Amino acid sequence: MPLGWWWQRYRKFFQLALAVVLLITAISLINREKERLLFPERALRSALAPVQGFVQGISDRFKGMLAGIVELQELREENQRLKEELERREFVYSLLQEIRAENTRLLKLMNFQETIPQYDTLAARIIAREPGNWYNTVTINKGTRDGVEVDMPVITYRGLVGRITSVTSGQAEVLLLLDQRSAVGGMLQSTRETGIVRGFAGEEETLRMIYLPRDAEVQVGDNVITSGLGGVFPKGLVIGTVADVKTEEYGLAQYAVIEAAADFEHLEEVLVILSDRGEGAGGGEAGEEAGE
Repeated sequence: MPLGWWWQRYRKFFQLALAVVLLITAISLINREKERLLFPERALRSALAPVQGFVQGISDRFKGMLAGIVELQELREENQRLKEELERREFVYSLLQEIRAENTRLLKLMNFQETIPQYDTLAARIIAREPGNWYNTVTINKGTRDGVEVDMPVITYRGLVGRITSVTSGQAEVLLLLDQRSAVGGMLQSTRETGIVRGFAGEEETLRMIYLPRDAEVQVGDNVITSGLGGVFPKGLVIGTVADVKTEEYGLAQYAVIEAAADFEHLEEVLVILSDRGEGAGGGEAGEEAGE
């Protein structure tokens, strides 16, 4: 193809390239450090100063924009890292809080064990609970391989919880004191009056001491302990305190509303009394309907 055709087609490109080369050359010449500048050089520098400032401004803005994008990405990455670190620390803190609470409960349980050296006890953890309103049972993580047997008493450092009703090699079911099937021989610690402490789960008064003589001296605030009659519960285990005193329907006897010492709503760890080192495992109401 003829040279003229190429020139006509790419003329604007060649002109632009030549202009850029000349501009760069001029700027390079102007920026050189010289003691004296010739008049044409001074005139050219003055003429190109606005262009140079414009180009430099665009360059600075582009660099600033690029730096801002990089900084924004770094901030996002740092924010994500800090967020993950915060979540990890919150998780660890929650675990530490739970461990601390568990250690506190276990320490109280161990200290209580030291106060009852007459009993051979075994610590166990609650692993399941019957959700029914009328029948209250829990399952513990100890069984026959740990020496647990049916009818063994279960307590906490606060007081009596219930008794073992069924057991496997690795688990056992505990019938709670509040259950309607439960009955324990009770005694007023101050006057030594005896009666039967029964559960009334599902009713307003969940625990009562019944069969108290009409003339028995019963005061609100009296402590109630196991009487040791019946063959299951040793004598002297704390059951609760008298919250109210009422007369039976036909007026032949009275009963006491008992506030249980054990916190049945927050049971987590318990002690199973394996044996009474002084008198054996006996000493209380069997907790069955026939025992009344």
